[in-house]
Amino acid sequence: MDNNESQDRYGDSKKNSNAKSERVAVVGAVRSPFVKSFGVFENETALSLSLRVATELIARTGVQASDIDECIWGVVIPQTKNANLAREIVLFSGLPTTIAGFTLNKACDSSLQTAEIAADRIRLGKNQLVLAGGVEVLSDVPIPFSDEARRFLTKMSRARSFKERLSLIGSVNPKWFLPKPPALAEPFTGLTMGEHAEIMCVKNNVSRERQDELAYKSHINAAKATEAGYLKDEIIPIWCGKDKTIFVDKDNMIRPETTIEAMSKLKPVFDRKTGTITAGNASPLTDGAAGLLLASENYVKEKNLPVLGYIVDFITVGVDPNDQLLIGPAYTIPKILKNNNLRKEDIDVYEIHEAFAGQVLSCLDAMKNEKFCREKLNMPVFGDIPADKLNIQGGAIAIGHPFGATGARLIGNALRIAKRKNGKYALVSVCAAGGIGMSVLLETK
Repeated sequence: MDNNESQDRYGDSKKNSNAKSERVAVVGAVRSPFVKSFGVFENETALSLSLRVATELIARTGVQASDIDECIWGVVIPQTKNANLAREIVLFSGLPTTIAGFTLNKACDSSLQTAEIAADRIRLGKNQLVLAGGVEVLSDVPIPFSDEARRFLTKMSRARSFKERLSLIGSVNPKWFLPKPPALAEPFTGLTMGEHAEIMCVKNNVSRERQDELAYKSHINAAKATEAGYLKDEIIPIWCGKDKTIFVDKDNMIRPETTIEAMSKLKPVFDRKTGTITAGNASPLTDGAAGLLLASENYVKEKNLPVLGYIVDFITVGVDPNDQLLIGPAYTIPKILKNNNLRKEDIDVYEIHEAFAGQVLSCLDAMKNEKFCREKLNMPVFGDIPADKLNIQGGAIAIGHPFGATGARLIGNALRIAKRKNGKYALVSVCAAGGIGMSVLLETK
């Protein structure tokens, strides 16, 4: 195969360039407040929060609802009530029923993935305007029963006579109906995310002191951003509670009063004897939703719409779950910059998802480790990310982490910060269950 044939096959030739020449604009990005699970949003559902975000996003941007081609939504904990949440957002919000929708699960990368699919469809000319995002309401998690209970209930529903039902009831063991709480463990390894993060901290020699310091900084930066009003544009206020009498207009887990001394007194959660991960330096269980409207540049110009920024590129990697499950950003950040001929100095805003402080520090340490970069990335050492460019307004440790919504939040957050700093490029990176890492490169101009 000669060079020209290779270019044609892989889409690099001139004849294929037009399909991907149009830029994809982020027209809008909003979210609900991120709140502690089993609290003020305990009466909300994945659908109810998503509806509020989607309808407010459309209202704020002023797009014509009938122009939306598709809704793509992410959610991680399976929703038995809403098998295809994205389509139900369309139907229950009163949007035109002609808008298609599908729901996906890519663990904590879910809403980054919805944005990538939306951007790809726009670049290919299939869509011009797409609603993308994600949600997680752990307060409304389905609680399954045992397999024995499921089989019993199935047989009861199929029984044709009272005598048959009575016979089945006689065989019931009450233990069958003890609820099984949803597991947050890795199916492949049997370990929880926290246990995997502990392994990373040991392997990379990440101290408890460094983790607490990063967590403290997350809270202080998030508190400063809230106080300065920087989050108002992205957060939609919500009336909630059983009678809709509770008003929530800001994230409720940020602790401006916290100190490193107070954090140092918290006990380890996952490895109680020698562990370093605590409730203070890990992201909390969170309820929330976040949405994006992505559009073709031609559509934006035609409708004279405001633009937050543009999608440049995405990258996804898989890593060995038995090694460092949450190390993905250390792979995706250097690779996406190399793929786009950029240096780390070219990026004005970095967002690395704070699942755990130890996981973030492990990724940062790996990128400045010559052996890791040579053996894992086949690259020279990447080096330090400047602290004043990283998670400038705090991260998930302070703000919270609704699994399906975090990626969309980070895209909107990173672009707003970059525009305020008059910067050009922002980079968002998120680790995820299953040993997945994902990054998106954004630009404001």
